[in-house]
Amino acid sequence: MRKLKMAVAALALVVSAAVPARAGYIDNYRSWMMLGPDGQSAYAMALFDTMSVFIAGDEFSTARAIGLRNCAKALNLKAGMMAQAITKYYQDYPENQVASPFVAFNGYLERGACSPFINEVRREMGLPEVKKQ
Repeated sequence: MRKLKMAVAALALVVSAAVPARAGYIDNYRSWMMLGPDGQSAYAMALFDTMSVFIAGDEFSTARAIGLRNCAKALNLKAGMMAQAITKYYQDYPENQVASPFVAFNGYLERGACSPFINEVRREMGLPEVKKQ
């Protein structure tokens, strides 16, 4: 029984070492690059999912959510494409490589490629437009 427990503990240690850093620790370009392509795609999709959630009673987040969804559909965005946009932002703005991937997502997707879609929804809702990057 003791050997089994030690084997399970050793396996858990090996598996945990192979798993990329947890989302809360991805806070700059360096940690973003350490994720690798699959981790970056998953992280970018998680950012998109978080940003495209409706919040009851909040017109601004609703407009953003609908606009991002419309953008993703119209541009046929995939997780890998969103990850590439985040990487490109970091490369285009090296002074912002200390910022989290959320800042890059916001810069090139929310306030960049998707801003026309968000602004269209905001106009329909009688809200002011967001500024482009």
